[in-house]
Amino acid sequence: SMLLYWLWLLKEIVLSNIDVVKRVWIGPKSIDPQVATIKISQQTDMGRVIYANSITLTPGTVTLDLQQDSVTVHALTPEGIKALEDGEMDRRVTKVES
Repeated sequence: SMLLYWLWLLKEIVLSNIDVVKRVWIGPKSIDPQVATIKISQQTDMGRVIYANSITLTPGTVTLDLQQDSVTVHALTPEGIKALEDGEMDRRVTKVES
């Protein structure tokens, strides 16, 4: 359901905020910006927009481009890209979409 998704996203936003703050305190050595294009599974425009906006709402990541079957993302770290490639957010948005 949408409520469960927003609760999950809120948790992810908090965890990402903590990670970004830690990296700011540690300094530039802890940041390794990455850009990647990631396949997405959403079938509707609304689902794709929810996914792209969820990425941008999560500190440390921003959606640069949204296509029918992919999203291009900038992340402060390779771990940020890996988390998206693992697909948890994608699966949750697709579940909400259906």
